[in-house]
Amino acid sequence: MKKWIWIVIAIVIGASIGGYAYARHSQNEKIYAEAMQRGRLQISNKKYTAAETSFTNALRRKPNDDKANANLNQTQSFIAAKDLFDSLKFGQAKSEYQSVVDTKKGNQLLSDRAKAQVDKIKNIQKNRKNYNKIYEQALDQAGDAQYTQSNSTLDKIFSDKSIHQTYYADILKKAEDLRDKNNDAISGNTSTSSSSSFESSSSDSNTNNNPNVNGNSASLTSSEKKAAAAYKGSNEYTVTKKDKDLDGKPITAAQISSARKKISAAGVDSNAMSDQDVRNVIKGAHKNGEIIGQYVKAHY
Repeated sequence: MKKWIWIVIAIVIGASIGGYAYARHSQNEKIYAEAMQRGRLQISNKKYTAAETSFTNALRRKPNDDKANANLNQTQSFIAAKDLFDSLKFGQAKSEYQSVVDTKKGNQLLSDRAKAQVDKIKNIQKNRKNYNKIYEQALDQAGDAQYTQSNSTLDKIFSDKSIHQTYYADILKKAEDLRDKNNDAISGNTSTSSSSSFESSSSDSNTNNNPNVNGNSASLTSSEKKAAAAYKGSNEYTVTKKDKDLDGKPITAAQISSARKKISAAGVDSNAMSDQDVRNVIKGAHKNGEIIGQYVKAHY
C-alpha cells in the first residue's frame, strides 16, 4: 500500500513540475511576443530608442533568437545612421542605412525608411557635388579678377531653393562670403590685388624652388644660369603637368589659396605645405569624394 502511495506522490510531483515548466515556457513566449509587438509599434511611431529596449527585452526571454537579434541589430544601425545623418556625415550615414536595408529577417517598415534615406542622401551628395563645382568655377573667376562673372556664376547656387536646406549650409556660407568679396572688389571698397599678388608670389615661389625654371636667378653665376636653363632631367622636386592638373585642368592659384584656408581650419598648418602639397590634398579629396577638411583630418 505504501508503494502505491509513493507512486501517486511521484506522479503528482512530476505533473506539477511539468505543469510549472509548461506554464513558465508559455509565460516566456507571451512576454517575448509582447516585447516584439511593442518594438514594432514603437518603430511605427518612430520611437527607435524605445524599440531598441523592447527588442533587447525580447532577446532576454529568448536568447539567440534570430528574429529578435535581427530586429535589435537593425534598429541599432538605424539609430546610428540617424545620428550620423544629423551630424551631416552623409557618406557614413548612407553606409549605415544600407546595412539596415540589407538586414535579413528584420523589420520591413524600418527597411523601407532606411531605403528612402539612402535615396535622399544620394540626392544630397549629388547636389553638394554640383554646388561645389559651381563654387569652384566662381572662385576661379574671382582669382582671375572676373568679379561680375563670378557673381553671375554664384547666382546659380543662390537661385536654387534647395541651397537653404541644412545639408548645404557650409556651401551657402562660403558662396556668400565670396560674393561679398566680389562686391567689395567691384565697388573698390578693398584692394583687389591680394589674389593676383598671391598668384605672383606663388609663381615666384615655384620658380625659385624649381631648378628647371629660368626665373629670378640673380644669385647664380653665368655658368650656373646656363646649366640650369640647359637641364632637361628630373629630380625629386620636379613637378610635372599631371601633378598640377585635376581632371585634366590646371589647379589654379585661387584654388590653392582656398584650399590652404580649409586645411588650416582643419587644424593643419598649411603654411608648412608647398603648393604641390596643397594640390595633392585637393586631388586626394576629389578622388575620395570628400571635402578638403574631411580629407585632411583623415590623412594628416
